[in-house]
Amino acid sequence: MAVLPDPRNQGDPEVADAIDRMAKVRADSDGRAELGQVYIAMFNNPAVAERVGALGEYIRFEGCLPDRVREIAILRFSFLQGMRYEWAHHVRPATLAGLDQSTIDSLAEPQVSSLTDGFETAALRIVEHVARGESIPAAVQAKFAGQYGDRGVVELVTLCGLYSLIGYTAASFDIEIEPGLPEPPF
Repeated sequence: MAVLPDPRNQGDPEVADAIDRMAKVRADSDGRAELGQVYIAMFNNPAVAERVGALGEYIRFEGCLPDRVREIAILRFSFLQGMRYEWAHHVRPATLAGLDQSTIDSLAEPQVSSLTDGFETAALRIVEHVARGESIPAAVQAKFAGQYGDRGVVELVTLCGLYSLIGYTAASFDIEIEPGLPEPPF
């Protein structure tokens, strides 16, 4: 088992302050007062944790994609990559973004049929191509860019990269889903 030590036990007040700050930024959307264990593990290298955290904060709280599109993309990518930790952490933000339970459930099926918005469907297609390591078809990219611009396309692909990094970290260091979060349906 490749478990990392808890960096909070090292007595570094700067690390403790950074962990508290990151937890506060995420508290409302995550519904938890504590920072996720994946970020705490990353604080074994504070510079990495802070930079990954900053990218996550930008994408989640300052990016150009609407919350609903972003959370659809995160849940679908999590399912396609088998990233259970990320799925568990994004059900609540997806609900806050307006997704109902049947839509959330459909994102963990081989074929998603519950989305009727063409831009959301284009987001799913982009995520599916990224998850397979494929080029995005021009028509799909044009559809999504027609609503969110090239900036939105880049943000969506970067989102996939960010959640890959977080998912790989959780898997590599045997980070369990915290109590109280939903078990993924896969």
